[in-house]
Amino acid sequence: MTDTPKLTSSDKRDLIIQAGMQLVPYVGGSLTSLYFGAKQEKRFKRLESFYQEIASEIEKMKGSISSVDKQDPIALEAIIESLHEKIEVEPTLEKREFFKNYFKNTLKFPVAGNFDERKYFLDALYEMTLLECELLAFIDSQPNSIQVGNIQKPGTNKYAVVGAIGRLKSRGFLTATQGSFAVGGGADNSLQEIVSVSSFGKSFITFCLHA
Repeated sequence: MTDTPKLTSSDKRDLIIQAGMQLVPYVGGSLTSLYFGAKQEKRFKRLESFYQEIASEIEKMKGSISSVDKQDPIALEAIIESLHEKIEVEPTLEKREFFKNYFKNTLKFPVAGNFDERKYFLDALYEMTLLECELLAFIDSQPNSIQVGNIQKPGTNKYAVVGAIGRLKSRGFLTATQGSFAVGGGADNSLQEIVSVSSFGKSFITFCLHA
């Protein structure tokens, strides 16, 4: 009698994620074949719940899901692999919601000739703090540009806000102009900056932060 091979923990994870991906209506089978066809070792965590939650949401998007045939298969495989790795280690529910937005928009708008931008969005979302995400959405919601010193978040030091805005500027998501310029030992011109969301930042918000 031949003993039945025991599944390794990695094998079990593969089976869980494969089953999860197949739950996605209309494109789950194709995505599963594409992703697991590479037969690379994967490490999964939090992904089972990710796909369980997103399955019903995809069902409601029946008319807007693009055929997987329109995707660049190599680019899509790389995006999905990177997305899985990031979901595995993301501890906050809010950020995982943003990853769901990213995934759904990837299914709606195929990765075709725009891989660099899509990968940049994904990497930026992973690296951004929740404060950065909240600030970007807040600034975008304002009818006009806003002075940094006028942005307040209860329980958050104003210089945490200054630092977050600096990182958003470095990513190309915010543009800034200098407001009144103060000179002197107590002057702090970082609080005088006037910021607004760039067109690139608006694209990121639409793709990642909005459901």
